[in-house]
Amino acid sequence: MFAPRYPSRGSLPTPPTSPTGPPRVPPRPPRVPPRPPRKPDALRGAMVDQARQIQDSGEDITFTKRDVIIAVMGVTGAGKSTFISLLLDQENEIEIGHGLQSCTTKVGVYYFIHRGVRIFLIDTPGFDDTTRSDSEVLKDIAFWLAAAYTKEAQLAGIIYLHRICDPRMQGSALKNLRMFKQLCGKDNLGSVILATTHWINVSESVGQARTNELMETRDFWGGMIEIGSKVVKHDGSKESARLIVSNLFDRKSHVILYIQRQLIDEKRNLNDTDAAQALQSDLRAERKKFEVKLSGLKEDMKSAIKENDVKWQKQIEEDQAKSKAVIKNTYAETEALRTNIKKISEEKDAQFRELHAEMERDRLAHEKQLKKTIEAIAAARVGQRRNEDEHRRREQEDGARAERQAHEHSQDILKMAMRMKEESDQALHAQIEWEREDKERFYQQQREEAIAMAKELRHRYEVQQKKDQLREARLKEDRKIAREKIATLERELKASKGFFLDSLITAVYIIATYGLCTDLGITLRAGLRASIEIRSSMLGFTWEAITLGVAGCKL
Repeated sequence: MFAPRYPSRGSLPTPPTSPTGPPRVPPRPPRVPPRPPRKPDALRGAMVDQARQIQDSGEDITFTKRDVIIAVMGVTGAGKSTFISLLLDQENEIEIGHGLQSCTTKVGVYYFIHRGVRIFLIDTPGFDDTTRSDSEVLKDIAFWLAAAYTKEAQLAGIIYLHRICDPRMQGSALKNLRMFKQLCGKDNLGSVILATTHWINVSESVGQARTNELMETRDFWGGMIEIGSKVVKHDGSKESARLIVSNLFDRKSHVILYIQRQLIDEKRNLNDTDAAQALQSDLRAERKKFEVKLSGLKEDMKSAIKENDVKWQKQIEEDQAKSKAVIKNTYAETEALRTNIKKISEEKDAQFRELHAEMERDRLAHEKQLKKTIEAIAAARVGQRRNEDEHRRREQEDGARAERQAHEHSQDILKMAMRMKEESDQALHAQIEWEREDKERFYQQQREEAIAMAKELRHRYEVQQKKDQLREARLKEDRKIAREKIATLERELKASKGFFLDSLITAVYIIATYGLCTDLGITLRAGLRASIEIRSSMLGFTWEAITLGVAGCKL
């Protein structure tokens, strides 16, 4: 037995460009400046410091052997996100998977510290998502689980949430449960906790009766309980959520799901996995159902034509169109499952790059708008200062004019008084007095007009000042919004590095391409231990360790 040789970091040759070779290292998109710290408040404790350090660092977040990874599954509305939020401490909670990655896989990744150990919570989408097809959901979950498996990350268990307020096990819940069983595999059901939620919406007796029905019916939970699944009641409290997680934490077990083995170890196509087979069975049943309905509508149309019922014919045509659309959709979903993890990783890579480019365009657009807003604020302030200077100058000029007019008026009155003293003719006295009174009236009129004009100018200035202040306030708000949008985009870009980006997509691609290393008799995932340093300026950080193996494998 020989020890594999590990090439030094960066010593591997450039990947070939042929279809049979591993993917080339991604090009370097424009550098995005690092986002500001997400938690500005002082954080206390070593665990909090660790969480903050990981969050704000540029390193790829990786799993260690000490980490506990728990998947949270269930139908849409079962309370997965609420359950996870109860476990996350607002002081040291880290949300990893809701950046770009959430746009491409819709799988949320969070962690918190429990008894000194990081517990990762995986928030998976339900198979009854109204906005996405079941095949899309399965591809997302399959890719995430396969990617985690390539990073040697093993689940400690799965928490499956079920709404106890539902009066019966409905079609969507049954489908979710059936898909869940096939994803896990029979051998792993012992690591499953079946938790009932939404107890606040039912009485204790009704909820217990429904729980008993679920446990006693083999097609529901009965068969799973026989293998080792545990049933617990989640009352919606933080303590209840902690107890459920502690149950899996204390087991210290690891689970490799069937879909992980089938996609990576057995190199099956997605449509050949047990989970996809179950979904295809549902699609065939749905297609057959609507084909039967379409056949019945065809007979109804004959009757409607025979009876010359135009309204009925129109309704039948609408029903036929809907049935054909459903049938067409089942074929499309079935075709979408005809893929493998290599093709899925290529799709995710294309989605990631498209979304990254879109977010980069948005960021640049917001920065351009921010620059314009800042320039507008500066221009507005210059205009305000100019208006203030002009207003001050006019006030000074008006004051000086008023003083000059007052001085001239007093001089004229003084001259008239002296003339009256010098003149003894009463007629001239009367004339001078009339001139004095006329000058007084004219002066008072000028003074009143000047005061009125000054008031009007002051009013206009104050109105304009308020308008300028409002405009500046709006511009400042626009600046704040633009900065928040830029910060959000940068945060999303950085958060996306948390678990899966090009590095991991590349790793999954290589694993899916080369699979088993026959010379060593072990998988590429376990056999390769070369640190390939992929330096990327895309998000302003360096990925340092994608542990892959090349020793003993004929690449």
